[in-house]
Amino acid sequence: MNEICQSSPSGISRKELSDKWADSSHNDYKEPGIPERTFYRIRNLLQSVFDIDIECIKGSEPRYRVSAEFIQPGSNNLLSLMLNKKNSDESSRPSYMLDILSMIIAGKEIPNEEAKAVRAIAKKLNRIPLECGKQLIDSVETGTIQGTDRCDWDEDYRGYVCVWNDADYHRTDLWLSIGFYDDRVLFYVVTSVQDADYREKVAELLQVDNGEMYRSDYWWYEPTDKSLFQLDFQTFPDMEEVTRRVGILISRIATLPGDIHKPEK
Repeated sequence: MNEICQSSPSGISRKELSDKWADSSHNDYKEPGIPERTFYRIRNLLQSVFDIDIECIKGSEPRYRVSAEFIQPGSNNLLSLMLNKKNSDESSRPSYMLDILSMIIAGKEIPNEEAKAVRAIAKKLNRIPLECGKQLIDSVETGTIQGTDRCDWDEDYRGYVCVWNDADYHRTDLWLSIGFYDDRVLFYVVTSVQDADYREKVAELLQVDNGEMYRSDYWWYEPTDKSLFQLDFQTFPDMEEVTRRVGILISRIATLPGDIHKPEK
């Protein structure tokens, strides 16, 4: 499951997965690979156990990947998949940080006061994406970030905040989506335009990598300069650095040539 997660969104072929199993340290019986019928049985089993879709990308060599609705941008691993699914049910969502800590200390007795402290820390850590997202929204609404005048929580991804300039958005169909995690912040340029020529031209001008399609058929682009894409932190992110990067990326959209317009539908 983790191999399939890590290969998303491009996917992994049956042969590639079979070769990985043949060389795996977990292959105690030194099996030469995964037979075709066994592969499809495993695929069905994984879909059932994890309650997700593993879709097939047709081609000369079919590739398999976790459907985009189950994978958040920048989080292609099994742990992120399980946390994302657990967090999807807001009505019964527990503190997943506490769940992880509970697994680590499984089978051990700890004093009640320490347990309370652990729960308090877990609750605080679990609110990092929410609190940082609120700070970013406040920075936009108070005019702290030059060039931005609109913001909102991303409609598809928890912990992500969309930021844009209304006039530039209506001209280009481009905006930013900033994702807050427990240990990193990710910065994307996003568009809903499906015209490949337009997206390729804009990507070159904005200095971003080739986009990947995720939920709602939106295309997500990472800045080519990775010092603008990912901001790691240990406790809390440097929000001044967050707003600085937002300002740089939003200014790139604003300074696109005047003849750059989203295609007419």
